[in-house]
Amino acid sequence: MLQNMRKSAQGTVAKIVVGFIIVIFALFGAESIVGSLGGEPEVASVNGEGISESKFARALEGKRRQILAQMGERVDPDLIDEGLLRSSVLEGMIQEEILRQDADDKGLYVSSAAVDDYIRGVEQFKVDGKFNGERLQVILRNAGLTLNGYRDSLRSQFMLRQSRSALIASAFVLDDERNEIIELDRQERSFGVATVFKRDYLDAVTVSDNEIELYYQENKSSYKKPKSVDVSFIEVIRSDLSQGVELTEEDIRTLYETEKSEFEGDEERQAAHILVKIDDSTTDEQALKKITDIEARLKSGEEFSALAIELSEDEGSAENGGDLGRSARGVYVSDFELALFSLKQGEITAPVKTEFGYHLIKLLAIEISEIPSFDEMRVSLVQRLRDQQAEQLYAEQTELLADLSYAAPDLQEPAEELGLEVKQLAGVSVQSTNKIFSNVKVQRMLFNDELVKDQNNSDIVEIDEGYSVVFRVNAFHEESVLVLDDVKERVRNALKSKKTAEFAKSVGSAFIARIVAGEEPQKVSDEMGLNWRDHKNIKRDNVMIVREVVTKVFTLNKSDDIADNVLGFSVMDGDYSVVMLDKVENGGLESTTAIEVQSISNMLGDSLGASDYRNYQDVMVRKAEIDRI
Repeated sequence: MLQNMRKSAQGTVAKIVVGFIIVIFALFGAESIVGSLGGEPEVASVNGEGISESKFARALEGKRRQILAQMGERVDPDLIDEGLLRSSVLEGMIQEEILRQDADDKGLYVSSAAVDDYIRGVEQFKVDGKFNGERLQVILRNAGLTLNGYRDSLRSQFMLRQSRSALIASAFVLDDERNEIIELDRQERSFGVATVFKRDYLDAVTVSDNEIELYYQENKSSYKKPKSVDVSFIEVIRSDLSQGVELTEEDIRTLYETEKSEFEGDEERQAAHILVKIDDSTTDEQALKKITDIEARLKSGEEFSALAIELSEDEGSAENGGDLGRSARGVYVSDFELALFSLKQGEITAPVKTEFGYHLIKLLAIEISEIPSFDEMRVSLVQRLRDQQAEQLYAEQTELLADLSYAAPDLQEPAEELGLEVKQLAGVSVQSTNKIFSNVKVQRMLFNDELVKDQNNSDIVEIDEGYSVVFRVNAFHEESVLVLDDVKERVRNALKSKKTAEFAKSVGSAFIARIVAGEEPQKVSDEMGLNWRDHKNIKRDNVMIVREVVTKVFTLNKSDDIADNVLGFSVMDGDYSVVMLDKVENGGLESTTAIEVQSISNMLGDSLGASDYRNYQDVMVRKAEIDRI
């Protein structure tokens, strides 16, 4: 009951709903935000129906917001590929328009009443369990939307859902098909397997210098050094600035006195209550009479806790004498809170009505926190002052560095002006692992003509919170092939890996030849030093055996010819496995309950229906006359 009494976090809920609305418009276009304007520029037309530039812009912004919300608060908007985003949104709007026209042609219809019923049922548009029009308007306004636009978007969404649901619902699977799928899905296979590990043959292969030279010449493209640049850069690091901040005792005392004068101790109140509910079995009048009778018994001298145990209808607190524990403001519904915080310790309210019923509330205790002493706060005060001054210095230095480096012919002048160091780094490429130069924002700037050809300083880039850089390209190096001496060991290792994989395959092939000839697999495995193992009654979803092995086993058809039951294949980067199928047992319906059978039928029907709908969409798109402007 106490949890039910707690107020909803209005701001959080509003954000959730705004996010929900943004998703709708990102997925279903921007009809909900602006209406059609005659003569507006268009980005595309579908069967003669235009998609306006403003609709596209709004849908684009909605999708961008959705992506940024999913990526987190500190995400850099520059990380979004604008070209890909625009293409994705436009294609989505074109497909939506095609489906909307198709729904119109089918005569599909969603009434305004149905849309309004849906809106009134959305929990986030309710206050105290009831639909609230003002709350709806506030949330829509925060999302930059209109009510009519929101209705239109929902209507369009529901119409498209009608078409999709109808097509999916029309799909079905025959009993024989379903039973065959169940048998296959629950099929069990018994088999043996041995894996030849290439690492076991490292000592059996040799690689000559001639082979290395030949392999290097044939695979030079694998040994390229990517294009790179030599750079100089300046860092501004807030934490470094913090260490240089000098504080006086007076500064620290002043901050303490300021906080002391503004300090308001957090007040928590320990409350107990007796509740009489208003529900289907108890009217308002009956509940009021009950609580008034309890109030009379209190006034006659009976103990509050005893009456709470006996009569309170709040199951969570009654057994504790009505004790709700300590809470600050903002925990309870408003009428309960106002009554509680108007009491003096030990006082009891008159009956208080809330959405849950009538309460008698007793204030058991008040606790007000006091400000710590100066000595207790000194360390935190010093850190706070350092952080404040460092933040100010950081903002000033980054702004000044941006201005100075924009006009400077190099980085030396800005560095001297700000007392910072110019650092150097050679051979920076797209493969760089350096914290600065592996940053996506820096990588995007690294090879552009403005920096490489025009020799300009970069814009200031925030690598992380409180950490910014400006850099300059001093030299550019084209992509080149590494000389053999620099990659000789890499080439040697690649050749050894290739040879050991071939050796492992040859051992596996020899093993196959012997068992196909009729020799017993376990005996051959022991003689060849392999690791044959039998597995019984393995299902398709087995996760204890290497997935690739299970998959291959279930591709085999059991045959009287032993050769057809044996398969060799490469796994795990060059190891070689051999499997031999021994027995296949189909799953039977006798172990499947009626509920499972129906569930599988529904799942298969839905899967077929979804596939039909995708095919239907593809046909509609191919038939449509689409003009991308």
